[in-house]
Amino acid sequence: MEDHPGSAAQGGALAEALARCVGARIDAAHANPATGLVALAVYDGTRRVLGAGIGPRVAGAGILPRLPRLRAGASHPLVAAMRAHLVGRRVLAIEVRSDGIVIVAGGGDAVMVENDRGSAEAAPRLEVAEVAAPEPGLGLAAAEPGLVPAAVPEPGLGLATPEPGLGPVVPPPRLGSSPGARLELAPGRRGEARLLDAAGHLILRWPPQGGAPPAAIAYPADPLAAGAALVEASDDAAAGQEKAALARAVKARRAALERRAEAVRGDLGRLGSVARLQKTGQLLLAQAARVPRGAAKALLDDWETGGKIEVALDPSRPAKAQAEVFFAKARRYQRGEAVMRARLAETERALSAIAALEADVAAAEARPESLEPLAQRARSLGVSRAELAGAGEPGTSGARAPGAGRPAPRRPFHAYRSASGAAILVGRGAEDNDALTTKHARPHDLWLHAKGVTGSHVVVPLAKGASCPADVLVDAATLAAHFSDARGEAVCEVSYVQRRYVRKPRGAAPGAVVFDREKVIAVRIEGDRLSRLLATKEEG
Repeated sequence: MEDHPGSAAQGGALAEALARCVGARIDAAHANPATGLVALAVYDGTRRVLGAGIGPRVAGAGILPRLPRLRAGASHPLVAAMRAHLVGRRVLAIEVRSDGIVIVAGGGDAVMVENDRGSAEAAPRLEVAEVAAPEPGLGLAAAEPGLVPAAVPEPGLGLATPEPGLGPVVPPPRLGSSPGARLELAPGRRGEARLLDAAGHLILRWPPQGGAPPAAIAYPADPLAAGAALVEASDDAAAGQEKAALARAVKARRAALERRAEAVRGDLGRLGSVARLQKTGQLLLAQAARVPRGAAKALLDDWETGGKIEVALDPSRPAKAQAEVFFAKARRYQRGEAVMRARLAETERALSAIAALEADVAAAEARPESLEPLAQRARSLGVSRAELAGAGEPGTSGARAPGAGRPAPRRPFHAYRSASGAAILVGRGAEDNDALTTKHARPHDLWLHAKGVTGSHVVVPLAKGASCPADVLVDAATLAAHFSDARGEAVCEVSYVQRRYVRKPRGAAPGAVVFDREKVIAVRIEGDRLSRLLATKEEG
């Protein structure tokens, strides 16, 4: 950041206000990258919050009356870097320049600082001795116009040599020798924040590509009024984005429920084929003697209509034995009817609730206190925290991740939740089964499949060395049975092994795998358990 002389009149009021922050401990560092507001809270018996808007939505600088309500979480790179290098240290110097503000911090042991939840946690602490006249050799010089009276920076902090013109210099507190850091803020619609270590090496630049700050910054004549306007503008802009993102997440959930309802109606529509399946099984059983061994199809006499019915057969099995296939499929459809109707009713109730929520979101004011209850309702209706966080859940990120405007890639699985909240992943099709098993599942995850029938691969993600809890195993086995050709059976055997023992043979058909060290669980399909699991579906 270059120094531009002649900024004293421009930034004098802000420099005077910031002078009170010198020697104070930095207790909190926050940012809302979506709006560009960066805030540092300092404490020396009185709490003050320095704010700078670096764009794209808010620009300027001032003393904030409070921290912004909508701000990024601790995992955001800018917030994480400021907390690691600034929080818990003392402000050694603040310089207001024509092209930005420089804050130098240093020292530290452990103090209690505010975290995202509003509680306290340990951070470096600095013991400050009584302020005394500078010791010989400290080399204090008169400050240039716009430079807040401050302590001499530690070696390597790189502050410009001050020039005379400001007046009396406040003697420095006696500080520890912990490494310091330097934060440079260039307010503006295309400004930037730069964090440097004590040696002047760049730690982080935000935005990563850098901004294009103006040649000169217009600082406010009233820093308190400017700060109040800055934090309100940031929260208003962020809340507008949060509302739009929440509306998108709710709309996506409604679309997913509509697809689910349509799929269940399709399943129920197949109940009309029960009579046809039973009739085909009876005709095949009665006329099997006329079907040649190894035939791939049979032409059966329809005694009711006097016509013919063509039936596809498995050439490797006797025709008479295959009659049971038609009877079993008819039984599965009949047994699954109650579950399907219960699921359809539950889905239609959820659709009604999500439609009401969608209307409430559209009518809500774009304010954090209005949006947070709506976000809680969305979570209760199956909108996952990941979806809300990706969309900018109120009070969490305050910013969308890079590329958040693009649609998320399609996952090869649907995720369900056990009663304990454990994730259960179910493949969406044959090729998706391969992707789930070979690309997403880890060697120590649990892999399940309905024994002896075609069906979805099911994976339970586990921590390394952990075993699968019994209730989660039963839930996963229930889903493996439901998403297989054994659907509708009262009892189903399900194979399960660690993913490390599952192999995909070269040239095998999509979804076909072999596995070793098989264990088998015979699971009784409980309607209530299955309905609970299906209701937790997270669309991928």
